[in-house]
Amino acid sequence: MDVSRRAFLALGATAGVAAATAGDKLTDGGFAPVSRPGEPGRATPLVPAGARSFAAFDRACVGCQLCVAACPNHVLVPSSDPRRFLRPEMRFSHGYCRVDCNRCGEACPAGAIKPLAPAEKINVHVGHAVWHKDRCLAATEGVECHACERHCPVQAIVRVSLDKKNPKAPLVPQVDTSRCIGCGACEHLCPARPEPAMTLKGFAVHRVVTKMGDADVLAEAKRLLSAKAAFALVKDGVIFSYAKGCGVKPLLDRLETRPEDLKGAWLIDKVVGRAAAAIAVKGGVKRVHALTLSEDAESFLREKGVQTSCDEKTPKILNRDKTGPCPMEEAVSGLSDVEKMVDAVAKKSAELAAAPR
Repeated sequence: MDVSRRAFLALGATAGVAAATAGDKLTDGGFAPVSRPGEPGRATPLVPAGARSFAAFDRACVGCQLCVAACPNHVLVPSSDPRRFLRPEMRFSHGYCRVDCNRCGEACPAGAIKPLAPAEKINVHVGHAVWHKDRCLAATEGVECHACERHCPVQAIVRVSLDKKNPKAPLVPQVDTSRCIGCGACEHLCPARPEPAMTLKGFAVHRVVTKMGDADVLAEAKRLLSAKAAFALVKDGVIFSYAKGCGVKPLLDRLETRPEDLKGAWLIDKVVGRAAAAIAVKGGVKRVHALTLSEDAESFLREKGVQTSCDEKTPKILNRDKTGPCPMEEAVSGLSDVEKMVDAVAKKSAELAAAPR
């Protein structure tokens, strides 16, 4: 990129100010010195809710700094990246984005940030929080900390036991990504140093969350399934997550990596047999709709108190070639304990992944 001498010098000045700011000391109640949290690297910079997407903001922003000057919580700062020089992005070392604030949208003269009323803004998700166990004081030192949970404006963070089998295990944060709007309160207020234990992941395209009735949700989920999604997850009339792929592997991966997504959700899946039903039950899914549902899975889910519905019912789930039973269904055949069923599915999935093709 061709950077002028003036821009290069300005970049150096900006970097110097940033370095000086990073070394600032705060005081806790006027006594103990507390350093500001470090700024985590982000694959996608966070931009305000009225920007619609990172690309749209980047195209329209003229770098005038009016939004930076207007931001009362010092969340917006000029970027030092030469590719986006002086265009603002959200950082949370000095504050977080309040739901009831739209100063940046009112100040923007270029239309890069649309002014949103609080009722609109709270439905726009610019990113979501990510918990880092290795930095969390509750997990690493066993301290009683609930800063992120207490200050989350949308109640997207709850504390759960680090070890459910140990009644004395510390409580650690768990993020409900379907509720998190990406305001940065948890990152800003987390006491862990040098990096906070809660950091924000930015969305390239902001997610505008609107509640829908069951019929509309189902129609939209089916559209996603036809576009190669393996499943869709719904909470409070909102499709908040989905995954691409086929078979039960994507659902199994979600149970292993983000089990909070499944808890209390409505699962809409292409094919649900007994194997997928076991994963749903272990994850705490409260409702299942399948394009194709096996009779065995239906009875199993109802026995576990899960609501079921389907487009088509079948006596059994076949393999992809339709030449015999599905290997996942064979893996759980004769089992009724959910834990053993899920373990059998995981083992079979690993075997299939390792098998030569």
